[in-house]
Amino acid sequence: MKRSWEISKYAVAMCIATIFFVACKGRASETVGNTIAPIVAIERFDQALPAYAEMTDTAEMGLFREKYDPFFPIYCLYILGLDDAPSFQNGIKMFLSNEAISQLYADTEHAFANDSAWTTDLQRAFTRYGELFPNQPLPHILTHISGLNQSIITIDSLISISLDCYLGKDYPLYEQRYYSYEQGLHERGRIAPDVMEVWLRTLFPYQSERNALLDRMVYEGKILYGLTTIFPQSNEFELLGYSDVQSRWCRENESEAWKQLVSKKHLFNTETMLINKYIEPSPFVSALHREAPGRLGRWIGLQIVKAYLLQKKKSAAELFEATDNAGEILSESKYNG
Repeated sequence: MKRSWEISKYAVAMCIATIFFVACKGRASETVGNTIAPIVAIERFDQALPAYAEMTDTAEMGLFREKYDPFFPIYCLYILGLDDAPSFQNGIKMFLSNEAISQLYADTEHAFANDSAWTTDLQRAFTRYGELFPNQPLPHILTHISGLNQSIITIDSLISISLDCYLGKDYPLYEQRYYSYEQGLHERGRIAPDVMEVWLRTLFPYQSERNALLDRMVYEGKILYGLTTIFPQSNEFELLGYSDVQSRWCRENESEAWKQLVSKKHLFNTETMLINKYIEPSPFVSALHREAPGRLGRWIGLQIVKAYLLQKKKSAAELFEATDNAGEILSESKYNG
């Protein structure tokens, strides 16, 4: 039996992973006055799982699996790496009895026992999302413990959040699992933005035949723009998880960074390794400058998108639904750093 839940400092960190993308239909209740009424359902699957491990009635076990289908088999197979389908009960017992997992469960339960701020943030975010994208669906939300595996996954119309990935940057086990520049992305305040980012990527997946750096930058700029409209109280730097120093560098060096991007002929480069240097989390963009913060390509992509919207006067929904390619968006934006 594979034991993928074992925590190793040599494991490759994955902040957000998506499994399947299939939209759903329907909408829940809206806000009432100043009270945040539940617009999406949030269920604590992590709290329900230990009871399943102790069940002896096969009918009861079947009802549990049916309730959490299709998440349950995906969770057992691809997150925990279990192979005792269809019940997975023995594997789950081993998972829950693992010393590191027991500690994660206890620490997660303690951290989230009296904290409703993250659920309020999610409800507000989806209320705002419903206003901006009135014709788009809503997900059902679960929570799980992954053993510091994927932070957030989507399956069909469902999103599940690995709460053990949001115990704060100073949580001791994170030093073994995440690079120092990633640890700040695992604060509880990141849950709502991360969920919304995954959901936007689910509804509006990246599509590019050319797959050049510019294509990714503009797509990431769209996603980041969507987040800035859903979270108007947070600026773009906060959503990226940038420090004050990194934010200042972007503001002061935007023009020079753009000139370097163009002069190095990186914009239309299709090499995956180069693209990742600009887009993925990293201590700095090694292809550009040692002080350029990781994911700078996302931030510059946002500046292109904002300039484009200023020219075209489009809404967030129109931006995401448009089929304009990245080259057209850049040209029509008149962006020049």
